[in-house]
Amino acid sequence: MKSGVKTALRIGKISYINCLPFYHRLFQGNAWRNTPYELREAYPTRLNLALRRGTVDLAPISSLEYLNHAKQYYLLPKLAIGARDFSGSVMLLSKIPIEKLDGEKILLTRQSLSSATLLRVLLRFKYKFSNSFVSTTLPPEEGLRQARAMLAIGDDALFYQPQDFIYKYDLSELWWNWTEKPFCFAVWAVRRDFVESRLEEVSFVWRELCENRDRNLTDLEGLLKNALDIQFTDPRFPKIYGYFFNLIFGLDDGVREGLELFYRLASRLGGSPKPDRLHFVPGLKA
Repeated sequence: MKSGVKTALRIGKISYINCLPFYHRLFQGNAWRNTPYELREAYPTRLNLALRRGTVDLAPISSLEYLNHAKQYYLLPKLAIGARDFSGSVMLLSKIPIEKLDGEKILLTRQSLSSATLLRVLLRFKYKFSNSFVSTTLPPEEGLRQARAMLAIGDDALFYQPQDFIYKYDLSELWWNWTEKPFCFAVWAVRRDFVESRLEEVSFVWRELCENRDRNLTDLEGLLKNALDIQFTDPRFPKIYGYFFNLIFGLDDGVREGLELFYRLASRLGGSPKPDRLHFVPGLKA
C-alpha cells in the first residue's frame, strides 16, 4: 500500500577513504532537493549485513556479498572499487616470506568479506597451501603478536608502519600477477524490492554517483585538499595521491572478467554458490 509520505532513501557508505570519489560533495547543490536521504556509514561487512537485512536500500558492498545473496540484489552499472596491479589497502602482513606460510595460522580481519576470500583463494589455488584462518578485530600490531601473518585492509593497511621488519604482500598485485586481470573488491548494489517500488530514485542516485565520481577523479589534488585537508606539500600527499590513482572506480569489461573469475574460484573453495550472470538494475545501461 502506498503512503503519501516518501520515506528517506537510505544510502550506505564504507568508512574508508577509498570511497571519497563517490561521496565528496555528492549531496551539494539543488539536485537532491526532492530526494530525501539518510547516509549510514560502516565498514564493509557491516554494510553487507545492513543491505541484506534491509536497513539500508543501496550501498557499496563486498563483491562476494553479491555472489552469496544475488537474488536479493541488483548491481548498479559502472560503479565498483577495484585495482589493477597493486592497491595498497589490502595487505597480507607476515613475519616470514609468503612461500613459507604453508600450514600456518593466519588472522583475517572481520571488516571485509571479499579480501578475506581473496587471500584464501590465493593461498589455496596459486600457492597450493593448506592454512587455518581465524577472524579478528585486532589491529595489525597486536594481531602479529598472536600469529605469524594477518590480513589488514583499508586505512589500517594503507597507513600501517610496523616497529619491526615484516613482509608486506599486496593481494591485488598477487592476483594481477597470477591472472592478469583486475580485482574487484566492492560493487554497488541495491535491494531488488526497493528497485521495484522506487526505480526512478535509484536511477537518479546512480547518475549522481557516476557524475560525482568523474568530477572528483579529474581533480585528485583538489579532492585530497578539500576532503582530507592534505596539501601538495604534506608528506602524506604522494602516498594518498598514488593510492587513488591506482584504484579503479568503475565496472568495465576487464573488471567484470576479473570479478567473474574470482566468483568461480570462491565457489570452488566452498561456502559460496555457483555464479550466475551479473544482474543489473533494469533500464540502466551496463
